[in-house]
Amino acid sequence: MAVSEDGGPDSQVSKMIGDQAGLSFTPNPTGAAKRHPLRDQERWLLDRERRLLDMESHAVDWVKTTAAGTFWTKLNAVDFMNSSMQFAVLAVLCLFPFVFLVSAESGGDARHALIARLGLDQKAAHDVNQLMSSGSHAVTDLSIIGVALVLSGAIGIASTLQLWYQRVYDQPPAPNWTRQLANRLLWLGGLMVYLAVQDFSWTQLKQLGVARITTYPATFILALAFYWWTPHVLLMGRITWRRLFPAAIATAVCVTGLGVFSALLFSAQIVSGQADYGPIGVVTVLLSYLIGLAVCLHLGAVAGRMWNERGAPAPPADPEELPAVVDR
Repeated sequence: MAVSEDGGPDSQVSKMIGDQAGLSFTPNPTGAAKRHPLRDQERWLLDRERRLLDMESHAVDWVKTTAAGTFWTKLNAVDFMNSSMQFAVLAVLCLFPFVFLVSAESGGDARHALIARLGLDQKAAHDVNQLMSSGSHAVTDLSIIGVALVLSGAIGIASTLQLWYQRVYDQPPAPNWTRQLANRLLWLGGLMVYLAVQDFSWTQLKQLGVARITTYPATFILALAFYWWTPHVLLMGRITWRRLFPAAIATAVCVTGLGVFSALLFSAQIVSGQADYGPIGVVTVLLSYLIGLAVCLHLGAVAGRMWNERGAPAPPADPEELPAVVDR
């Protein structure tokens, strides 16, 4: 049977087969018309996502160029959070035994200085006194090896602070290790003098019956002197006194603020920690304070470094980070 162009029998058979199968051999423009709006919407969503990502990238770059962004970048560069937690653990394990032994040997009680520094009330002070002894018995029973271990642990704290300040001020380690050891021992002696003067001033002010708030100016002045002298000794005089003074002011402000914060909150935390968890609850609060103290040291040092660099020209950009130039 021949195929007819004008609807012959063959075309009629094809049409009948298509109708019975529910199929159409003629093109359907409706499906193509539906796909075009979907593609346009998908393209619009992709373009919107790209614009949002560009806006986010520009916002991040802008924040990094601000003073707050630069400050945060410098803090992260010295790994301040991990270093602060390590300092808190080392202080409990290494510095506390040294301070308590030296204080007991000189006839004092380091617990009083710790309680006064935290601004604890009577009940919280009782929990701290129950946690640790004055160290008087340890002095008589300590051997030469024990003294060497306690002293080496305290020197480790001094070396940790030295490493912090070297990172902040971009100073290489000193090649003369004997002078490094001498300066660390000198810093330990200065630390004991600082704690003794601080304890004496608080005791005298308390005997005069003055309010707690009057101790904070004394705290600020003593902290200013000690934390001005500390990086000078640990960096072995490689940074001038003038350049260290802004860091000393910032550190003293942070340490004084930490004292106000601890006086307001830590008494209740120690009492509740003792009631809920026993001695470990008190130790947790003390570790929190030491972490805060280490953060204060980082904040002060970085703030002082940024103050010295104010108005300085920005460092040249890395050629590898510059955008490529495309010839048109």
